[in-house]
Amino acid sequence: MKIGIIGLGYVGLVTSAVLADQGHLVVGVDVDSKRVEGLSCGRNPIYEPGLDELLAKNKDRLQFTTDYAKLSDVDVAFISVSTPTVNGEIYLEYVMSASKSLAKVLSKDTLIVMKSTVLPGTSRKVREITGREVVSNPEFLKEGSAIKDSINPDRVVIGSYTKEAGDVVESIWKFTGAPIVRTTPEEAEMIKYAANSFLAMKVSFINEMANLCERIPNCDVNKIAEGIGLDKRISPHFLKAGLGWGGSCFPKDTLAISTFARSLGTPLRTVDASIQVNNERPKRAVNLLKEIMGQLKGRKVCVLGVAFKADTDDTRESVALKVIDILKEEGAQVVAYDPKAKANVTMVSMEQCIDESEGVIIATEWNHFKGIEDKLRGKYVVDGRRLLDPSKMDLTKFRAIGLGTPSIQGE
Repeated sequence: MKIGIIGLGYVGLVTSAVLADQGHLVVGVDVDSKRVEGLSCGRNPIYEPGLDELLAKNKDRLQFTTDYAKLSDVDVAFISVSTPTVNGEIYLEYVMSASKSLAKVLSKDTLIVMKSTVLPGTSRKVREITGREVVSNPEFLKEGSAIKDSINPDRVVIGSYTKEAGDVVESIWKFTGAPIVRTTPEEAEMIKYAANSFLAMKVSFINEMANLCERIPNCDVNKIAEGIGLDKRISPHFLKAGLGWGGSCFPKDTLAISTFARSLGTPLRTVDASIQVNNERPKRAVNLLKEIMGQLKGRKVCVLGVAFKADTDDTRESVALKVIDILKEEGAQVVAYDPKAKANVTMVSMEQCIDESEGVIIATEWNHFKGIEDKLRGKYVVDGRRLLDPSKMDLTKFRAIGLGTPSIQGE
């Protein structure tokens, strides 16, 4: 097929590369002329393992442009533009703007596929705006493993008004061999929010257990997670205690569905609680450092990691950046290091970051930070991602999320 991809952000670019690799001709459209120019010259604007190679491999089947008219002869057009939250509510203007532009250029029988995360009822609105058939086909990609998740997904959700339209989208993703879930568009849109909300709640749940474990001698939340994760009804996934969730999905999606539910008179109390727990995580990391280090004013602190998670350069809603802001509010001098991400903070090498500082907070779970216990000797350390071996640390100067010991309890 000839496929159009509207929006060349994270989802759009990965989808473009994967579908081109399956032999489709892909035309990617974005309003950001610098992004389009860079992609046309072989410059990938995001870091994702394997994406550079996949884009280079399929460059002859990929075209990038700012001109919607280039989509006039595509068979299918995927909308993958951003859907941020503004004041807790989903902002759909990018989706609506793309829909109006598509209505002007697409053939009447071109199928539109909604890949962006949108609230139930949005695909119906796009159908009305464009006068074309619309299928909801939400993405379930994890940054850091997005290509693998696209090629080998747990499931493919297809919400369509007609069987024929759903069949077209099913044929596109048939190569994955994944289970196909056929639904209404509203159900497909809701599945995406329900999935992200549930996973966010799992993370917040284990983080609350971590808080409790920190107050119990000889209690490690990692063992608690292992013990409950082996229960097939629970599973070990998303039971990694730490500093909470950030990024482009969980923060905005939990807020969006919570606000949407309240507007319908059906508040999501468990989702609201998970948001509250997550909002408290950055402050908890700083408080753990203050427990062992005392007053932070005028003292230098190193933050290891600024990306919201490992294997990405994405800093959207990064907990690490929130930790840095709180440290600065406390009067600390902050330096940081990250293997890929950039941020508006003093960035130095990992060695310099550690050597120049009295305190260290590990804020992102990069493999780079495993096995560095010797480098941290003499420092006050908070392991916010449980990458260090506590037995190799001076427990009078060490705290780890979810770890309670006799020494920490003063026994």
